[in-house]
Amino acid sequence: MNDTIFDFLRSYVPSDKRDPKEDYLTQLFAWLLMNVDGLNLKYCKYLLEKIPNKAFTVSDTDTITVETQRTLDNGKRIDLLITVNDTNGFICEHKIYSMLSPNQIVNYSSMAPSLGGGQFYTVLITLGTYQWTQPADVRILWSSLYRDFLQMEIKNYAKDSVDEFMLNQALHFMQNNSLGTYGEITPGAIAGYWETFGLKNVVNNLVENLRVREWDSKCKNLQHCNTQGFTEPIFRKERWGRVGLEMYSNWSPGIFAGILWDYSNHGIEPLNEKNGGPDVVILVDLPEVGYAQVTSTQACTDYFQKLNQNHGDFDLIHFPEPKDHWRLIVLRKSLGDVLQGKQGQKEQENALYETFCDGIKLLTKDGDFGRLNW
Repeated sequence: MNDTIFDFLRSYVPSDKRDPKEDYLTQLFAWLLMNVDGLNLKYCKYLLEKIPNKAFTVSDTDTITVETQRTLDNGKRIDLLITVNDTNGFICEHKIYSMLSPNQIVNYSSMAPSLGGGQFYTVLITLGTYQWTQPADVRILWSSLYRDFLQMEIKNYAKDSVDEFMLNQALHFMQNNSLGTYGEITPGAIAGYWETFGLKNVVNNLVENLRVREWDSKCKNLQHCNTQGFTEPIFRKERWGRVGLEMYSNWSPGIFAGILWDYSNHGIEPLNEKNGGPDVVILVDLPEVGYAQVTSTQACTDYFQKLNQNHGDFDLIHFPEPKDHWRLIVLRKSLGDVLQGKQGQKEQENALYETFCDGIKLLTKDGDFGRLNW
């Protein structure tokens, strides 16, 4: 049985002389190659496509092994070693911020005969081309690996499968650590920066003002939906890409009403990215340890079915759709739709308040929400 990803990451031994982030990423990528169905073969083909007059090819009948932190006879350590049929393969060096040491790639090449007797190509993956200070058979940027390999291959795995989930998590990890791809900076985006910055401040202030509104009588079931009951909302400044009101001090469960500015932490895409602006959201949050306890019950299945039949004019996303294990339910509208035709601070505050209340009442009506296995 293969190690779990947690066991495999735990096997990484930090060194004072190395960047731990590089080794951590290598362990993560190696685990994907070993455990995502067929990914090791696809990666070998991806590398071979970049080599003219290649000395070997790969097929699904070949035996491909992946090894990290392999120490050679000369004392040098290989980040990632891929071997095909114990004969040929790839010696992979991974860099994020650090530079190559003197003759590092040459030293690897000189030891290739001791690895399998065939052809071992050197592969250098870096954050930027400025780190390409030595020749290698294949030189790639992390952003290219992200865009041209992982993003392309994830399309070949069934939606909601374990393989698709793991690749999606790896892509999020790379994006969150500046190893993915980013959109082009346009003159319009630069010119609109201060206006956008001002918009966030105005919207955040509008939401904060709603903290003192009447919630208990407007959303009567709030009192019965959390293990600690309801007293008053807590305003949360921007974190996890969102700003808004937490209805409870804990997540047993949590109900959040606010604005979602950054979607990367929530496993969803914007509702109307082109014209609608950020989303106005009502979220049900759970601690990861309690997720299975709630979602495995028949009561939860029945609740989702009922919510599917009536979620008003909100867009609805619920388990298992958000690609994380903290978000159970998302009700949302685009901010542009909520504020359409509303002028002045008071009208816009009222529009946000009514939208939040409508969403909370949809979630909590009939008391079904409070009877779930929190």
